[in-house]
Amino acid sequence: MQKSKLISVLVIVFLSLSFLGCTEEVNSNGEIPEEQTSADNVSTPDSPETDVNVYNATLKKTAILDIDNGYSLKVLEINRKEGYSILSLRKDGYEYGTKKIFVGRSYDVWDPEKQFIVYSIKLESIYDNSFVIDLSYTLKPEIYLYVDFPDRDSERKPTVKIEKDSITRNYVWEYDDRQFQLQARYDKEAYELYSQRTRYRHWVHFVNDPYDDAFISQITLQMENLAEEADYGREEIPYITMLFVQSLPYVSDSVSAGYDEYPRFPFETMYHGGGDCEDSSILLAALLYDMGYGVSLIELPGHMAVGVKGSDDLPGSYYDYSGVKYFYLETTNSGWEVGRIPTVYRNSDARIIPITDGYPEIAVDFAGSGRHDSRFSYIDLDIEVENVGSAKAEDVIIYTGLEATQKGMVWDQVASDQIPEIDVEEAVSYEISNLKVPVGETYRIGIRVVGSNTGVEYVYSDWHVS
Repeated sequence: MQKSKLISVLVIVFLSLSFLGCTEEVNSNGEIPEEQTSADNVSTPDSPETDVNVYNATLKKTAILDIDNGYSLKVLEINRKEGYSILSLRKDGYEYGTKKIFVGRSYDVWDPEKQFIVYSIKLESIYDNSFVIDLSYTLKPEIYLYVDFPDRDSERKPTVKIEKDSITRNYVWEYDDRQFQLQARYDKEAYELYSQRTRYRHWVHFVNDPYDDAFISQITLQMENLAEEADYGREEIPYITMLFVQSLPYVSDSVSAGYDEYPRFPFETMYHGGGDCEDSSILLAALLYDMGYGVSLIELPGHMAVGVKGSDDLPGSYYDYSGVKYFYLETTNSGWEVGRIPTVYRNSDARIIPITDGYPEIAVDFAGSGRHDSRFSYIDLDIEVENVGSAKAEDVIIYTGLEATQKGMVWDQVASDQIPEIDVEEAVSYEISNLKVPVGETYRIGIRVVGSNTGVEYVYSDWHVS
């Protein structure tokens, strides 16, 4: 499932997946040095905080930086256009949170129990190719050397068995005064591959991700067997499954907690033992969909829940979408019943996202260079087309042109050969040379990608004068 590294970004592809957050002007450097770390002592004899060092690190995407005392961080995403990076915060090799940091700002990083600040980080710059960042960080030795991590609530913490290449967890929860238990096995290498996958894709593809199929099936098979052994009918399984998701540790106990701007695939949410509202909603929807239930995601302002298709005689609140009633399921660990919408969202506009069979989704990235003579400017392009959907893209053609300011007119254009198929998570590279535009004319690069089972994906650059 490894995919090609993305090349430099000259355009942001606007997808239907939306995140919360602000943007900031980015100051970046042009060259890419080797990965390195260094320390500059900034303490003074009169400083109230002695022996404080500021460390510097240059990191590529997916790189892991060891901090100290078992703490480390991994670079998950780099967005030069909007001036931020998303980091995985780790302790003893396991992620306990993520953090979105913006260029020029400092952030405190807490221990897993959120009792102490263990270090501070600052995103200094993002390089032009969007693959490399400069970080600085400061340790807090007076705190982190003496941190003692207490055990969490033993009734809600899953039993964990760690082996060389895998982790096995046992989960226990209750429904209708009965105790249920299931087991899940996680491959460590698979988790590392998940951490490299882009988050810029439609919500549906997180739910029906084909790489989750075997893992989801091992959970749903146990869920159906547990219900049958306890003499519950099929109509009870959504309730049992909802209580399972609500019981997961680390899930926020506040229905207004909102997004963390880094949605996870079901495998990742289970691996971490839970997540915020969109992570748990994606997980619940994936489990129910795999068992054959009609489900949707319900996107509310800063919140997400699940809708399950129900009959007219089912009590509770629901959303009508094209004649289908989706009854509200809250996935936070607050013990919400089916059809009960939190008061804060009852009058809010909701976006209903029905879960359907997988389909392809195309993402386009490109970088270019130019040269000119007395008459023409010549443009060379490196284009990457990636399928970030949940099914193969078929019969794909890439159309590239140097567009004129007059609508529908181009200075030059070319079409690729037909690409028979692009698999899920597969990226194909396409090089173009010598597209030309007369010197002194205004143009922009426009790229359209279309397949026999895809929509048209269109991206373009800013306007330039040749």
